Amino acid sequence: MHELSIAEELVRLIRQELRAHPEARLKSAHVSMGALRQVEPTTLQFCFEATIRDTPLAGAQLCIEPVEAAARCRQCGLEFTVEDKWFECPRCAAVDAELLRGDELLLASLDIEAPTAEAGISATKTDTR
Repeated sequence: MHELSIAEELVRLIRQELRAHPEARLKSAHVSMGALRQVEPTTLQFCFEATIRDTPLAGAQLCIEPVEAAARCRQCGLEFTVEDKWFECPRCAAVDAELLRGDELLLASLDIEAPTAEAGISATKTDTR
């Protein structure tokens, strides 16, 4: 179950970002996750909740935004959606395609609540590959 190690890394990155706001409380962490990433979203959420239990981050939500896979045919240049991990170009049937998106796992942003006027969103883009 590699979702546990991913959740632990996300928590490490979140704590690192929150050092700049020591009085802030994490409300939610937003993650962009590619369709080809081979991570089960519900398992990742479960592991995230288990990792933050009994910590100052307890109660925070993990919001996962799915990113569909897309590729560009190296033969004809067509950009197309990759379905079922099949990289065949729908125009020319070539199987030599460049992956454009769909394998990322990014900590996109954090929603924090601060006791002072600095409350708001701290935007972070961190690749957890």
